[in-house]
Amino acid sequence: MAENMNLEGKERLFKEFSHFSVGEKNPSKIFTHRQRGKYVGGVPLAYDAERGLIAIDSSDTHTLVWGSTGSLKTRCVIEPAVKIIGKSGESMIINDPKAEIHNRCAAELKDEGYNIIVINIRDPEFGNSWNPLAIPYRFYLSGDIDRAAEFANDVAHNLMTEERSTKDPFWDYSASDCLFGLILFLFRYAKDHNLDESVVNMSSLMKLRQQLFKTNTGAFKPQGSLLWKYASEDELVEASLSGSVYAPNDTRNSILSTFDQKMRTFTIRPSLLDMLSNNDIDIGEIGEGKCAVFLIIPDEKNTYNNLVSLFIKQAYEYLIYKASSNDDLKLKHRVNFVLDEFASLPPISSMSTLISAARSRDIRFILAVQGKHQLIKRYGDEAETIKSNCVNWIYLTSREYDLLKEISDLCGEQRNRTPNLSVYDLQHFSKEKCEALVLCGRLKPAKVNLLDIDRFGDKEYTILEFARLPRKPRQTTNFALSEEIKHRLAPVLSDRPVDAESRNPYIPPVSRKPVPHDPPAVVSKVIETSVAGAKKKSVNEVLQLNLEAMGIRSQEDLDGLIRQTNKRIADLETEKAALDPDGGDKK
Repeated sequence: MAENMNLEGKERLFKEFSHFSVGEKNPSKIFTHRQRGKYVGGVPLAYDAERGLIAIDSSDTHTLVWGSTGSLKTRCVIEPAVKIIGKSGESMIINDPKAEIHNRCAAELKDEGYNIIVINIRDPEFGNSWNPLAIPYRFYLSGDIDRAAEFANDVAHNLMTEERSTKDPFWDYSASDCLFGLILFLFRYAKDHNLDESVVNMSSLMKLRQQLFKTNTGAFKPQGSLLWKYASEDELVEASLSGSVYAPNDTRNSILSTFDQKMRTFTIRPSLLDMLSNNDIDIGEIGEGKCAVFLIIPDEKNTYNNLVSLFIKQAYEYLIYKASSNDDLKLKHRVNFVLDEFASLPPISSMSTLISAARSRDIRFILAVQGKHQLIKRYGDEAETIKSNCVNWIYLTSREYDLLKEISDLCGEQRNRTPNLSVYDLQHFSKEKCEALVLCGRLKPAKVNLLDIDRFGDKEYTILEFARLPRKPRQTTNFALSEEIKHRLAPVLSDRPVDAESRNPYIPPVSRKPVPHDPPAVVSKVIETSVAGAKKKSVNEVLQLNLEAMGIRSQEDLDGLIRQTNKRIADLETEKAALDPDGGDKK
């Protein structure tokens, strides 16, 4: 192609950006011609074979990499970026679907003094442990209920609604409310009963769901249980769970079915549940020293991708919290989110907001996607905000016309109205030469060559094996209430009516017509018969009748109820005699 004056030459890129010396072993000579700023690591923008230099952007600019499957975006951009950033000492959180990046770079990063963390969802028996409930529970214990609720809501939203039905999302949102309420209820129970933090995990959460909704047939309703009376003392827990607890049976069953289906991600893999029930990492340390987190997920299915999205969101939010405690509102150590196959992950909630606010906190995003349609499908209207906040675009190849047309338009036209780079031109970059188009900052578009990771001077490399780290046995509890709490709830139970509808705060009171009563003698006979039958039932059958909700917990309580009933019948007989002294009908 003839030289086009409307395109930048690579010389301009090397003038504007920092340099990385390929194969250089002397640390003082690795980064040269540094840009202004505190940091030196960055994304590769161009390669000069004659000088053995790579132009890199070490600023706080976010980068978006476009390339279809097999376009070498991992080998020419992502892996070189990890290698270059690793030489600078900045921290990274890396989405690594095939473990390729870990195999290529982890051993070298460890030699550079990095703390290597592996969240291995592909093979959970190996690598570190991460409990998604650990951070919100610590906020809860410290009394920061608002922040605990925010993190708990992120867990519920990510696991229940990120992949929701477009036709009828009611069930997904209801399941999310149920999960949010159960998380806060679990926090409250663990704190009130002085349980170890290890009990607060996904396994306990699912057991709590079973305990609260364990009987859902016949006359029994969840709102009649002692556990619900305890839960409803917390207004936030009650508000979140009421939609499920007070729902009609069929509606409740549908909500719980949706909930169980979403949580099946954990139940079908005990090794994954074990990994998520332990915690041996401190996300806050990622922003304080040299740390590299690898998120290993199966690339052949997306069943567990929502866990990666959840980790990314939780890590980002917690790092922002840590940065807000510093005088300059920035992290002590810059953190790079290197997200390969970004649009293949379930959408990260509020991603457009995250990427907009990240730069001022020393957080940088490097996003690699296959195409424009894929990004829009995941993020909808937010896709435009994500694209516009990535000042650096690196394009490798695509067959997606809308993307090709947009990039061609961004490259502008010559005076004769001919595109500087046509849709046809963009489809025929050389893969062997690692040709790419770079749009960065306010510079003109530049057609450049990149460097494959194998040509960095170290074709032979060491693979860091995944470690099987020690873990505690999975902890849980039976959710039995302490005697102190039972005693506190006793007056509440005895004062409340048994009718479930009358206890539902969302159902207005209904006026009822008086119903004729049987004569006292008949009532007495019925009660005596019922009591005699109840005495013969087993302890389990008495529990099924939910006598506990009426304040009856022993034979002594039952005998007391009989005495009260007999006394009431005697009082009725006395009142009747007083009203009808002649004992007969008046003529």
